[in-house]
Amino acid sequence: MFRQVMKALLTLCVVAAMSFVGTTSANASNASSADSTARSGSSAARAGAPCAKQKQKVVKAKKQAKKATKKVKSAKKAKKRAHSAKQRHTASTKLKKAKKQQHRAHQRLAKAKRALKKCRNRSTPGGPGPGPGPTTPNPLQPACDAGLPQAICDAFAQLPLPGGSGGASPIQALCDAGLPQAICDAATAPPLPGGASPIQPLCDAGLPQAICTAASGGGAPDPTVVCTLLPIPGLCPGSLLPQGASARAA
Repeated sequence: MFRQVMKALLTLCVVAAMSFVGTTSANASNASSADSTARSGSSAARAGAPCAKQKQKVVKAKKQAKKATKKVKSAKKAKKRAHSAKQRHTASTKLKKAKKQQHRAHQRLAKAKRALKKCRNRSTPGGPGPGPGPTTPNPLQPACDAGLPQAICDAFAQLPLPGGSGGASPIQALCDAGLPQAICDAATAPPLPGGASPIQPLCDAGLPQAICTAASGGGAPDPTVVCTLLPIPGLCPGSLLPQGASARAA
């Protein structure tokens, strides 16, 4: 009798244990399935983001361009601090190399931006893509496409509207010689806070400072002097645009 009772109890324990294990496994399987579904949905959402790859390339290119610009500024400072002929030669070599790297970085940034714009246009047929609406084309962009540092065109897009003073541009002589007309038009805007030249952001981005100084009433500089600092397309001999073409393109 005792053996039969113990055998029955043992059978009940085995059945209960098997039932518990089965329930736990089912719950774990369901949880794993739900987690997998959530991860899959998240990945699909990321993959479905419009132009995500192009946006990432633009962000990366901006960082590289910013880093390259810092190297140029650092090289310019090093050249100013150089005393001996050997030091000046070394500093000049480093500056030239830094400028080439900056130019390539800005070209990559411009290419990435064009790819992003193209993707957005594809995503929204017949329209400019996501955003508040169409934007005004940058009139200086043709010069940057021809070799002017892209940072200057990016800065141009942030300038105030030209023509605020209603007078002739103080640097019109440079545009008559081939400087993009958009720069001369922007120079007619009111001075920035503190009396700075209305186009000073362009010089902060790499345009020769002599041009911005002239825009503040300092007198138009000799184009040959400007070209020794930056080979501006259209203005400087050997640039990628023919003489005066940048002004007509603008």
